[in-house]
Amino acid sequence: MAGVPRNQLMVERIEAAPLDGVVRFAFAGDSGAWWDPTADAIYSALVEQVAGLDPAPAFFVNLGDFAGPGTPDRHDHYLRQMEALPIPNVCVVGNHDLDDLNGPDVFERIHGPMNFDFACGHTRFVAIHAEGGEPGRADFPGYGTADGTRGPRQRDLAFLDERLSAAPEPNRVVLMHQPPYLDGHYAPHPDWGFKRGETEFLEIIRRHGVTLVCCAHGLAFDHTVREGVHFVMSGGGGTGLCSHMRGVCTEGDAHSEDRGALFHTVVVEVAEDGGVAGRVLQAFDREEAKLRRF
Repeated sequence: MAGVPRNQLMVERIEAAPLDGVVRFAFAGDSGAWWDPTADAIYSALVEQVAGLDPAPAFFVNLGDFAGPGTPDRHDHYLRQMEALPIPNVCVVGNHDLDDLNGPDVFERIHGPMNFDFACGHTRFVAIHAEGGEPGRADFPGYGTADGTRGPRQRDLAFLDERLSAAPEPNRVVLMHQPPYLDGHYAPHPDWGFKRGETEFLEIIRRHGVTLVCCAHGLAFDHTVREGVHFVMSGGGGTGLCSHMRGVCTEGDAHSEDRGALFHTVVVEVAEDGGVAGRVLQAFDREEAKLRRF
């Protein structure tokens, strides 16, 4: 299988594994937007925690900004980190994975197309490129202007629409790095969410009955539901945390914050009827009983 892109190899493992009932998977993002040994230590701890989950998730997704600036050595470094994880794992491209001028070519050579999809049991997963910037432009033209942050390109939205249209599975999940704007939901950082292309994106996912959108980009945990669609942001993979958002201390047991500045992964279960439940696993927390459910 020499030369086969890594995401393709992982997708083949995911689709070949027998699965009945609930679809369980884990995800995190923003684990390596740039070289940072502290981020590496945090992410390695999260990978170890995911590896120890029982029952094991069917797969793990890194939602982007894992190999910034997108050079071959940074991708190699990331892949060495993932050797500790026995379950299949795929990568979604993030903006910092494209900071280098050769970032797109390097990503596709190692991982395969930035837009891809796969099935896991009764659920179709569609991963798309959601960055509107240009390779080598960390400032991302259009980012935070009056027109709003750029989101998926037209070809990314066309791929999303086509793959959801063709999906035979009753349940659908979208994987992407940058979330939509959602009426400025991510304030005081509304530009975390893309405004340009949002209307078309939301129309596509609603028309095709998507129940869950998994994203990162914002350096925190966030969960909100809009018109029956769960939007879960997991940007606590190690790169940093947003100083504007609270931590995880709340009254009561087994409740996550709506928004939490914590290093974490998210474990999600999709039921056969499309119901979504999730738990937040904080870095270095060894007691699964303390997982905070949303």
